[in-house]
Amino acid sequence: MRETNDSNLLIVDDDPMNREILHRHLRNLGYTNITSVDSGKSCLEVVASQTVDLILLDMMMPIMNGLETLENLKVHKEWRIIPVIVISALDEKAMMLSCIQKGAEDYLIKPYDRVLLKARVSACLDKKSLHDREILNKQKLEGAYKELAVAYYELEIIKNELEALSHRDGLTGIANRRYFDTTLDREWKSALREQKCLSLILFDIDYFKKYNDTYGHLAGDDCLCQVANSASRVTKRPRDTLARYGGEEFAVILPETDLVGAGVCAEKIRAEIESLRIKHESSQIIPYVTASIGVSTILPNLQITALQLIKEADLALYQAKRDGRNRVHLWQDPQE
Repeated sequence: MRETNDSNLLIVDDDPMNREILHRHLRNLGYTNITSVDSGKSCLEVVASQTVDLILLDMMMPIMNGLETLENLKVHKEWRIIPVIVISALDEKAMMLSCIQKGAEDYLIKPYDRVLLKARVSACLDKKSLHDREILNKQKLEGAYKELAVAYYELEIIKNELEALSHRDGLTGIANRRYFDTTLDREWKSALREQKCLSLILFDIDYFKKYNDTYGHLAGDDCLCQVANSASRVTKRPRDTLARYGGEEFAVILPETDLVGAGVCAEKIRAEIESLRIKHESSQIIPYVTASIGVSTILPNLQITALQLIKEADLALYQAKRDGRNRVHLWQDPQE
């Protein structure tokens, strides 16, 4: 509990002798922080200006008596927690009951017993101390909850950032193979459920090994980044997914896109890459970086999987290379 010399006591009595006697008793009990005033008005002024842990309030005072002072104290949210012991020469049960109903913590009859005074004062201060601790702990708990909420929010941001990074290719910044696999599976299931076409574009840089051998791996990395950026300028729809499929090979997933639409997109990508005019003297086509592109479109059914779409796009890419590179080839089933 609170130490006696830490408690702030307020004596309110219009009689100087009564104030002096009570003050002396309280000092003898070990209380040192004691303020004395002679009216209810002064009592309210002190409470408004400093911390008070206990009020010893005389009942019979002019202008504003003890009961009126008590009422003024209890209407304020900040003041009503201060315990009040009413001290009066009137030994009337009706008066005692009225004071208790108005919010007094206790009622002492003059002349009061010193042992009883000590017990009542100590009990009131203990109760006030417990209340103060409860408020402090509540504030600390609220502060801890706020800090926890902030920490959780920051953790969510970090988690989302890490998750986003785990989906990105470290060099080009576009989606990586892992994200490609996840997205293709999701879009395949969606296309199967909605019975809509799903297209896939696979493309790689022509003679990229020779490019690396000629200009070095740093230049090769820069080339891959430029190619990725140019392809991303074409694949702008929200559900279109451009990914680095592996090495110098890239892939584009095109939901709800037929073969004609996918072919148009593929040709735009090829043209964008060629328009970069990245020098490639080792190319056997033209002295600039170019790309060969394969395209496949499937209306999913339960007899096949997304692997069929990859296989057909890969075969189309192989055919584009056989046909001379720097071109788009659309997969057509030989049996159709």
